[in-house]
Amino acid sequence: MSVRTVARKDLADAGRSKALWAVTLAVVLFTAGITAAAATTVDEPATVLFGQVFQITVVALPIIALFVAKGAITGERESGSLRVLLSLPPSRRDILLGKFIGRTALMLVATVIGAVATGVVIVTLLGNGLALLVPFMFFLGLMGMAFVGIGVGISAVSASDGRATALTVGVYLVLVALWNLILRVIQAGAVEFGLVESGSQPAWLQFIGIFPPSRAASTAFQTVASGGQIFAADPFASVWFPTLILLVWTVVPVLGGYLRFRGADIS
Repeated sequence: MSVRTVARKDLADAGRSKALWAVTLAVVLFTAGITAAAATTVDEPATVLFGQVFQITVVALPIIALFVAKGAITGERESGSLRVLLSLPPSRRDILLGKFIGRTALMLVATVIGAVATGVVIVTLLGNGLALLVPFMFFLGLMGMAFVGIGVGISAVSASDGRATALTVGVYLVLVALWNLILRVIQAGAVEFGLVESGSQPAWLQFIGIFPPSRAASTAFQTVASGGQIFAADPFASVWFPTLILLVWTVVPVLGGYLRFRGADIS
């Protein structure tokens, strides 16, 4: 049994348990549903509408991705099937990577369907805006992958599903729900201690501003939507830098989870 086999089994199990359809429905509601509501109530061009929907979606999509991934290992652990898996050829690395790929595929399928439905809604109601569909889908997909990576990492370091759930909620609160507040506190503290002048935005403060995956995805999409460059002189005004942040968020939590998981006692 290889990484590919574990991933295929994980995705197949999700399909049989209706998880794939539930996640897809949730994503479609948060993308196409919000788009339809906004398009019929607000008289805005497609570019502005896409941006508004993206800003709303990056608040809702992370919690879906985190909960899709947080039971990847703990679910197998609590059911006892993890010990059976470990008695077969796949190593702990193969299991973790297979789970990550399987949960990522589930999230990407749902995101693509939701994005396509969003494009259909916008073109049907506004008659234009299809050019932004690809970056809309691409950066939502990258953000979903990043939060799946975080969720799988949480699952790998958690001894129980209850602990994984608590960590998942905490991560969502810090990286999504409360990040604006955290950023304002950091800015106020930096001004108070004389590190920056009031109103200034040094590079380190801009980096903190786009550090969470949801903020990085929003920044990248808005840069593309406004006609910004992929490789601009200012990394904070380009597409590559927030994209790199998203990729780092995808890889590092999974790697950290593996380092903990490879030596964990499976009882």
